[in-house]
Amino acid sequence: MDKIRESNQSGGMLLDERQAVRFFDVLKANVERSKTSMTAIFLTVHSQTIFRKEDEDFIDQGITSYLVSKIRQTDVVVKLSKPYQWAVILSQSKEEEAKAFLERIFNDVKDSDDRLFLIYDLIFSSGVAEIGNGDVQFEDLLDKGQQALANSSRTGDWVIEYVIDYKEKNMEEVKVSIIEEDEILTNILTATLHNISSDQFQLLIRMFQEGEDFLQSDWSSTSHTHLIIMNDILPRKNGLEVLHMIRKLPNNKRFIIYMMTKRNSEEDIIYAYESGVDHYIIKPFNIRLLEAQLKRTLERLWV
Repeated sequence: MDKIRESNQSGGMLLDERQAVRFFDVLKANVERSKTSMTAIFLTVHSQTIFRKEDEDFIDQGITSYLVSKIRQTDVVVKLSKPYQWAVILSQSKEEEAKAFLERIFNDVKDSDDRLFLIYDLIFSSGVAEIGNGDVQFEDLLDKGQQALANSSRTGDWVIEYVIDYKEKNMEEVKVSIIEEDEILTNILTATLHNISSDQFQLLIRMFQEGEDFLQSDWSSTSHTHLIIMNDILPRKNGLEVLHMIRKLPNNKRFIIYMMTKRNSEEDIIYAYESGVDHYIIKPFNIRLLEAQLKRTLERLWV
């Protein structure tokens, strides 16, 4: 299996263990970048029948082709070095999708009139590992998957064993800048942000009284998601000037901008949105409503 092969039916890839290490690292980087899990399914077959060598080769090749025909173009089948063992990596999928995939396979095999399954009376066992962070190494995942296969084979026929070691997503740091001259309002906004808790992100909050101070600070240069809550009227660079300068930055899509203002004319609102504001908050506003809006904004980053 020296070359990557593609199924004519699905376009899904078939790799050996050596090739899978490099491919897994690419998928793992995408998990970190997109905050979307992937899932590895480990499969083995067993039977009470004692196979001849030619039977072993036929079974290995037949099931490999069968699995490749069942995956999507974005997924991959890995033929593991141990006989009768495979890994199926489902990109952008959680363990629920893996369970549904396995249930389709199990039902398909039980009802199949394929010679492979009729003659050899094969039974599948499986392990499922959802991967929500980039910390896992392929070799460690492989060890856990094979342990799951051993457990599921001992437990019974057509059993799924779940690996939970890699599900947890790494906590993301989100910068938050409050640009507001009024100290009381700044304190209220800070307390509101502290009320928003999540196991997905950590808020790093800094306060500025002037637009110019914010723009001149290292804090405004960021590779993080950066939430800005600012007044439109500020000394030394008002809110609109800060907005225009941020939206000229190469990484301006990292910024989510809430602007607080007393200007409520249709022209002012349209101009603010056309200039790049994400949320236009007209004073006076309900602080609980703002808290709900902020929480929803942050949650949507990881949907």
